Amino acid sequence: MSSYRVFARKYRPQTFDEVIGQEHITRTLQNAVAQNRLAQAYLFVGPRGIGKTSTARILAKALNCEKGPTITPCGVCDACREIAQGNSLDVLEIDGASNNSVEHVRELRENAAYAPAKGPYKIYLVDEVHMLSTAAFNALLKTLEEPPPHVKFIFATTEAQKVPATITSRCQRFDLRRIPAGLIAAHLQHIAAQEGITLEPAAADTVAKGADGGLRDAESMLDQLVAFCGGKITAEDVLTVFGFTSQETVEAFCEHIFAQDAGAALALVAGQAAAGKDLSRLIADVIAHLRDLLVRSVQPGAAVPVPRERLLALLDHFSEAESRLRWATDKRLYFDVAAIKAVHLLGEASLSDVIDTLAAIGGGGAPPERSSKPAPPARREAPAVAPVKEVPPRVLPAAESTIGEDEPVAILPAAIAGPEGIWREVAAVLTAESPIRFGWLERGEFAGSAAGKFRVRFPVSSQDHTESLFWDDVRRRAESALAEKTGDKVELVCEFTLEAAQVPEPPVEELPAAPEPVADTPTDSMQDFKNDPLIRKALEVFKAEVQMT
Repeated sequence: MSSYRVFARKYRPQTFDEVIGQEHITRTLQNAVAQNRLAQAYLFVGPRGIGKTSTARILAKALNCEKGPTITPCGVCDACREIAQGNSLDVLEIDGASNNSVEHVRELRENAAYAPAKGPYKIYLVDEVHMLSTAAFNALLKTLEEPPPHVKFIFATTEAQKVPATITSRCQRFDLRRIPAGLIAAHLQHIAAQEGITLEPAAADTVAKGADGGLRDAESMLDQLVAFCGGKITAEDVLTVFGFTSQETVEAFCEHIFAQDAGAALALVAGQAAAGKDLSRLIADVIAHLRDLLVRSVQPGAAVPVPRERLLALLDHFSEAESRLRWATDKRLYFDVAAIKAVHLLGEASLSDVIDTLAAIGGGGAPPERSSKPAPPARREAPAVAPVKEVPPRVLPAAESTIGEDEPVAILPAAIAGPEGIWREVAAVLTAESPIRFGWLERGEFAGSAAGKFRVRFPVSSQDHTESLFWDDVRRRAESALAEKTGDKVELVCEFTLEAAQVPEPPVEELPAAPEPVADTPTDSMQDFKNDPLIRKALEVFKAEVQMT
């Protein structure tokens, strides 16, 4: 029982009902046999170890069984036993990797003309058909399109993209799925019970997870564990034999990354490497854990350690690191570098951080402090719409006034009543909250309201703001504020029909005049961009500089 892949041969499925995880395929094949609606060729596609060849053999039994064609081959007649043992004269199994020349295909085509020896059909089962040469495919094409009535072709491949479209179009294609880990674990428990082996549920789950959807791999791993452990297999035995890492270790590594503790993360990697663990498997488990956190982050009420955009960045980073690690000779070196880069990635300012800071600067508030540690676990909610507050007119104190007694004083206009005044007030309040997002609303001019629609006209030049990433938030906040003022649900309708000259620009505070540029100082739009007060403040906060590209 300790020889390699004993279980994979011993517990090979013999009927359609015994095929695990491919019910959609077996049901289609059963109906085709029962209704005598058989194709001349079948193509089974899927990764290794999920039942392509076994399903092909069962189909051959169903067609050539002495009781058949039948959806329940007996398995005991001469035809069924010969097919199971691989020595049937009517079912020829061909390895496409070693019989891929045009001469082999010509021989197959000549033999196909002869009638079957015993059963009703002569069946050619070609495994790894994608390994055939181009000339071999061309030689097979005509026979595949119009085979003799007694000939059926069954192809199996792990790389369907390498099979020419001319071949695929003449076959009924079936894509076999990876088998879920739960079904694999249950099958392993069934084998253990039949063999008198004690297999812990955690051990079965670990083997099923490591098999990555391949039942044959899982059976081979179980066979190897029996040789190592004897009659009792624990989860620790699975981790020791195959170099897997426990889920607790994976979660601990991710927690060190989230806490930006590079030293602890590197120490954990060093411990796993010293214990002989497979670092390629470890980084794959880290990616799977990050993926689970990302899926959890979109569930209502779920809390994740870092914001969703950070999880996306970490997923991209570790996925790229995994591809490099696959071909690296010093895997620990690449893993250490990936861990350190991940910590630095969490410490970088994201686009949302820059936007929030610029908005705070433009609104007169202090920029938010950038912490070197991530925020406590909390779900990021969309900002609630704040009720519109009354904004008193800005009046300078007498002690700070710079207007002389004889100089004319600008008189603030009286409040405008009605919908026009409501719009002015809403635009002013939102602009005070965030000039970057909402400042352009003050250029709008009330144009009427009817049937719940609040129409506002803007200059044509303002239409670009509807294409920015702020537009959805702007419309939602403006409609909420208008509804708060009017007491009814309001839909904001923006019309961009005004010329720029028709709408005066909102007054702004004059900045001190910039010094006259010297001969070598550029005065183009980039220089104007750098001189913008918000940009200067952002560069100061983030200790950055503008680079020409």
